[in-house]
Amino acid sequence: MVDPHSAGKGIAPAFAARGVEAVAVLTTATPPSWLSRVWEPDDYHEMHTLGDLDELAAKLAVHDPIAVVAGSATGVEAAETLSELVVPGQSNVLALSSARRDRWQRDVALRTAGVPHLRQVSSECPDEVAAWLRREGLENSPVVLKPQHSGDMDDVFVAMPGDDWRTSFNRILVVNRTSFRNDKVLVRELAVGTEYEVDTYSIDGEHGLVAVWRCAKEGRDDGLGIFRSNTLVSPSEPVVDALFGYVGQVLDATGVRNGPAHVEVVMTPDGPRLIEIAARLAGAEQQELTLLGTGENQITRTVRHHADGSKAVGRYERHQHVRSVYLSSPAAGELANSVRFDELASLLPSYQRDVLPYREGSMVPRTDDLRTSLGHVVLATTDAEQLERDEATVREIEAGLIVV
Repeated sequence: MVDPHSAGKGIAPAFAARGVEAVAVLTTATPPSWLSRVWEPDDYHEMHTLGDLDELAAKLAVHDPIAVVAGSATGVEAAETLSELVVPGQSNVLALSSARRDRWQRDVALRTAGVPHLRQVSSECPDEVAAWLRREGLENSPVVLKPQHSGDMDDVFVAMPGDDWRTSFNRILVVNRTSFRNDKVLVRELAVGTEYEVDTYSIDGEHGLVAVWRCAKEGRDDGLGIFRSNTLVSPSEPVVDALFGYVGQVLDATGVRNGPAHVEVVMTPDGPRLIEIAARLAGAEQQELTLLGTGENQITRTVRHHADGSKAVGRYERHQHVRSVYLSSPAAGELANSVRFDELASLLPSYQRDVLPYREGSMVPRTDDLRTSLGHVVLATTDAEQLERDEATVREIEAGLIVV
């Protein structure tokens, strides 16, 4: 496992339960500080730091490995390269590796394959971007600015018509939190529509559908919006066929042949359009919630593939309605009237758990994105109407919060 922190922390225990030991490979001597709390070194038979690839491959080969997998975004490229050295033929297309990490190269791959995509330009020069906006007729349209490389939603901004997009452009040309220098900015037309997260697992170029999540968002200032909820979609909804068909084209175009992928898509009036693709697991919580709703997730599929030799891919079944409900604050200040947070388990029949780090008297940030939310409540039930009633109760509590 390469960089087995974040979502990947659950992989080694899952293999251990099947009698398969894990070896950790770190791309840095120690995990970044922001990932140290999701790193469990005791889960690994031994650990190595990435160095000379041939030398490392020889050390790993003595264990007769059955697979090399990435535990987080930072380990994807190294895992794919190591995989070809240690267990050839089990990874993705190395020639298209940049298309799975670099946003500009990704869209080049989509264009080459004839897959519908959003218009964008990549440049370090704002004047070049201004000229592109004029040529494309986007001067009076909303656009998204983001780095070519980054994790999560680092340094992503929305510029509405009339906004000074150059300020956001200049903010992006810095070193991001994964220590990668943002030397170019990607400027892309804004996709308008409902956003979905599509989680897949592929085996030898055949793609399976693990889960589809519908994201409810609320716009705020120059960001892409704050999460309001994330809901597991029934696989029988017609939108799932459209999404999965499109995502399959994206996976093929970017060379994904084996393992998990997390794909973000907006369903626009012109059809689905790709926002992001990552050849890795979805987040740790999404693994947990997918298991809650479907009885499996990308980790269980990884184990079944490599430990059992299963070649089966297919579509998930939904056994429960699952939703994460996110709470937000309109301002920064001291939180009051939050005592009902302590009553959620008794108030909500579908309550599973909550992640609400702020309590009465806490200083809270203004919610501008997922990281600055007040937390979330996880709901799961076989009763769709109960799910809606319980979210309404959470919203009632949220409306009563006071920030001064």
